[in-house]
Amino acid sequence: MLGDPEKYAEDMGYFKGKPEAVVIARGVEDVRKTLEIAREKAIKVTPWGKGTSVTGAAITNGGILIDLSNMNKILEFSDEDWTIHVEAGVVLDDINKFLKPRGFFFPPDPASSFMCSVGGATSEGSGGMHCVKYGTMKDWVLAVKVVLPNGEVVKIGEPLQKNRVGYDLVHLMVGSEGTLGIITEVWLKVIPIPDYKVLRVLAFFNKEDDISRTIINLRKNRIQPEIAEYMDSKVLEALKKSFNIETEGVGALLIDIPEFSLEKLKESLHNSILVKIAENEDEKEELYKARSFAYLAIKATSKYSMSEDIVVPVSKLPKVFKKIRELEGKYQISSPILGHIGDGNLHPVITYDDDSKDRAMEFFKELCEYVIDEGGSVTGEHGVGIQKRELAIEQIKKHNGDEVLRLMKKIKDVFDDKGIMNPTKQVV
Repeated sequence: MLGDPEKYAEDMGYFKGKPEAVVIARGVEDVRKTLEIAREKAIKVTPWGKGTSVTGAAITNGGILIDLSNMNKILEFSDEDWTIHVEAGVVLDDINKFLKPRGFFFPPDPASSFMCSVGGATSEGSGGMHCVKYGTMKDWVLAVKVVLPNGEVVKIGEPLQKNRVGYDLVHLMVGSEGTLGIITEVWLKVIPIPDYKVLRVLAFFNKEDDISRTIINLRKNRIQPEIAEYMDSKVLEALKKSFNIETEGVGALLIDIPEFSLEKLKESLHNSILVKIAENEDEKEELYKARSFAYLAIKATSKYSMSEDIVVPVSKLPKVFKKIRELEGKYQISSPILGHIGDGNLHPVITYDDDSKDRAMEFFKELCEYVIDEGGSVTGEHGVGIQKRELAIEQIKKHNGDEVLRLMKKIKDVFDDKGIMNPTKQVV
């Protein structure tokens, strides 16, 4: 079935394009036939899940876009094997709605989990609030069904908890952003919902140094939070309008911990000025929703915004906070900060309008180059897409060397010798 190209002209990061044709896939065979034709005629192909990318990963100018959102069936679940098999168009939150009454859950929970697809999350290697304890998509994908650029349909990996046969092609596909093939089905690990009580704590601080020091204390005191999220005062102000959250100081940490870790957490909070513990499930859910919708709340405060995705060693968080505030002054740009601070993954949101766009781009570039020089990464979960391709290449050259980059390009050629799969994305 064909779709309207105008409906696929922009993602959530304001990246724009227009495909020549849109194929709305109803099943694997539609994807296979499309790729066969595209290969024969040397037409580029871009997969589309729900369009929630903020880096332009699913945007194309020209070529064919394949929309997989109608392939949205939960195919199989096993409460003995602890696995679930789904089509690529299934929305992440729908997986947990299915699992919850059965006593299980799937941990990766990007902020867009209420609308993003499992195929998109797999292709991007997405994370979320629970990744500080449970990891990102790469830690939960057991196997994938992929349509290769030549039209061949293959299953990569096994729905097993252990499997050491062959090269690990599963994790090659996770995060590949549609440059090696199109993921149509995914086998995922799931786990039982914890049977211990989890507390949700909101702690406010007067200094950002105290916030980063608290995260370092958590590490040193060997506390494993379920989530550890940061929201600065600008984020809290934006959320206050929607969620009526009482705020103090320059920012807050939202932390989930097992009840038995509460005393150790209190010892770890460095100069906190106000600590609130959610008293019931409704309060817990409100705080979770507030953090989930934080980026949307910030977007509403400016004409444009870039949600960045930098990662640094936890020990370097204080330096990164200072750098972001320095860049705000240098470029006269506001950058509210939120993110998964527990594992060093920050999302500074660079806000701008038509007059300040050039300054915002300079802010973005200087921040990313600083992070690379500090041994960090320009993306932890949002992906590379169009936005960060050159920066990602720079990071690989500096941290890993030219030979690693050449290996990646050779891998691309093995899968996609005609170069039709989502070109100009990732690093190849």
